[in-house]
Amino acid sequence: MKTEKVVASFLKVASEDLEGARILAKAQNRNAIYLCSQAAEKVIRAVLTSEGEHAGIGHQLDRMIDKVPDENPVKPLLRSTQDLGSFATSYRYPTVAGRIKDPPRKAEFERLANAVELALQEVVKRFEVDVNEETPTAGNVNPIR
Repeated sequence: MKTEKVVASFLKVASEDLEGARILAKAQNRNAIYLCSQAAEKVIRAVLTSEGEHAGIGHQLDRMIDKVPDENPVKPLLRSTQDLGSFATSYRYPTVAGRIKDPPRKAEFERLANAVELALQEVVKRFEVDVNEETPTAGNVNPIR
């Protein structure tokens, strides 16, 4: 039962992160892209959990996705989110010179948020998770094939 709860919890929080990212984007808040990257990371972590893989403690989405077996059909959807890995810290802190980086343009944010949404929807469907439940449980945690 533990894996069913972990996978479902990653996906619920990913869904909430993505929703929050879209709200922040409407307010033109620089943290929108960071929250979007967090949503992508949690989707990837849910998939890795089903594969019996530990994602580690970093935020390097490309390396996390590399751990997903090639035969997993959602890997290309996850790969489409990997550019978000560079946003894990770059918009949250000023540079050492005190420069504040401009947030990504609206079109770039939308492209990446849509990629996360597609991956999230597919993974939620495959793991049979209702992210609207208060404490969801995955109906299936077998590796996606």
